[in-house]
Amino acid sequence: MAHPHSWPGLGDEELLIAVANTAHGERDELADAGSVRAWWDGLGAAGADDRPAEPDGVAVLRGLRGLIRGLALRNNGIEPDLSAAAGLGAVALRLEVSGAPSLRADVPGDLARDIGAATVAALLRATARPGWPRVKACRGEDCRWVFIDGSRNTSRRWCAMANCGNRAKMVTFRDRHRGTSPRATRSSS
Repeated sequence: MAHPHSWPGLGDEELLIAVANTAHGERDELADAGSVRAWWDGLGAAGADDRPAEPDGVAVLRGLRGLIRGLALRNNGIEPDLSAAAGLGAVALRLEVSGAPSLRADVPGDLARDIGAATVAALLRATARPGWPRVKACRGEDCRWVFIDGSRNTSRRWCAMANCGNRAKMVTFRDRHRGTSPRATRSSS
């Protein structure tokens, strides 16, 4: 039986970003067991196994999504409320040392819990690397898309300047120039 972290092409940061970006706008790819299966299959794991995704495991994945987004927001200078992640302390994991050491779901066989265990292991490894501060969440309040900041000086703030960045800059511009119309300035001179 294949484990989530063993599929080629899905490294630690990629898995974290994939889990974090499962909800955007109206779409929630972790809404239920069927959507978790479809999301996982869409990542290229189709046909790997037929384990079910149980509701408790799906809830764990949603909690991990919030935690990853919160930590990525912190990397982008925003202090998030991580209190919802407190429930993740009850996630039962076991250390497996046969072969390469890894974390596994305490009770294997639930696809969502197995993905959750692989995600926790990926999070622990990624946060220990020097590149972790580059994993960021968009500052756009209606976005929060998680991305890798590839800028030279780690200064990227938005998922895409063309969308969220421009929208934020327009809000700042309007706030700065509110109440200072050219007509008002001419009459006061």
